[in-house]
Amino acid sequence: MSYDETPAPGLVIVYMPDRGVGDLMWHLPTLRAIAASTPEGRVLLAARPSSRARDLLAAEPCVVAVDYLDYRAGTFRNLVEIADFYKLCRRRKPRAVWILEKIDRPAIGAALAGVPERRGFGLGHGQERWLTHKPFLPRSMRPAHRIEKLAALETGHGLSVTSREPALVPIPAAVEAMEARFAGLPRPWIVYGVGSSEPSRCWPMERFGELTRELADLGGTRFWLGGFGDSAAVEGQLAAGADGVNVCDLKMDTAAALTSRADLFIGNNSGPLNIAASVGVTSIGLFAGTAPLDYSRFLHSIVGPEEGMAFLGVESVAPIARLSL
Repeated sequence: MSYDETPAPGLVIVYMPDRGVGDLMWHLPTLRAIAASTPEGRVLLAARPSSRARDLLAAEPCVVAVDYLDYRAGTFRNLVEIADFYKLCRRRKPRAVWILEKIDRPAIGAALAGVPERRGFGLGHGQERWLTHKPFLPRSMRPAHRIEKLAALETGHGLSVTSREPALVPIPAAVEAMEARFAGLPRPWIVYGVGSSEPSRCWPMERFGELTRELADLGGTRFWLGGFGDSAAVEGQLAAGADGVNVCDLKMDTAAALTSRADLFIGNNSGPLNIAASVGVTSIGLFAGTAPLDYSRFLHSIVGPEEGMAFLGVESVAPIARLSL
């Protein structure tokens, strides 16, 4: 179903309040499990715009539509967020909501809107008084990683999840467009994920240039993928002699489509890294000073010195890249 169509009332809303693309990927197994527990086999998703859920889940069969709810600022932000979710529930008329967090604003909004079934994390927070179904996650799980909390929620509510692999479905038309655009470029295709929302997570751009020269004997094509703000720095590396194609102009859905056709992804702890692993591409994640990710069998982490990404050398990355092709 197109996101522009209006679903019939009575579906289940799943609320995922996290901001990032990576967070969205972590939630996909839970989202599908909730959908599978309904007669319709499909749910509505409420998420933050920064998750890019509308673009990335356009080919996901269990998602009927995506509604965006943004963070609010100001003195009355809590009341405004309650009102936002109340209005969403009054418009969609769901029979149930699942809140994949501990916050109480959506639970209050759903209760005021008369949604009869409300489930959420709990975790000893005020959310619990507005929920209708236990079990709640125990207070002791507050420090746990989000994936651990999702797994505990699934077990407690009898949801069936056989794999934590996100198995993101790229949009077929976008895949065809990427294949047509780059059809003449030699393989292997290696995508460099050069951007990140946090500068401290970024491997210096010149290191990717050094890596390109170190792996030049492998032939193929290097795609430099980052945000729009990374394009100038990428062009600087290409002008300095690094090989490759600047694809920082791609939107997230087309970036996912291109990555799904790659032979290898190498990049920073970022949304594109999570997407690469989620579409089943061997992905080398670069980490330093932060905990590595390990939720997917396609994700292989290289952990640099605690001092930061600037201290992670090409000699630590190039041999693993060779072995991964």
